[in-house]
Amino acid sequence: MANYLDPQKTMTDEEIRDLAIKEFSTKAKAKFDAGILEHNPDGTKGLGRLSSLKIVQAAKEEAWDQIFYLTALEQQLIVEM
Repeated sequence: MANYLDPQKTMTDEEIRDLAIKEFSTKAKAKFDAGILEHNPDGTKGLGRLSSLKIVQAAKEEAWDQIFYLTALEQQLIVEM
């Protein structure tokens, strides 16, 4: 697999896929478990108990966070140009 930190090396689509899957499989459970501890420590809430509307609203809030992260990254890249 390519060294994705090497700016001289372009990753193939398959390498990007494999890297994303590897990272997800190593980090997703810990992230989800931390969310349980933060939002549902006693087990009385949880995603399975949320209404469909609440799930959509929560997903939209997460998407908004992504916009903020991408905007910050974009500004850093502009400065680096």
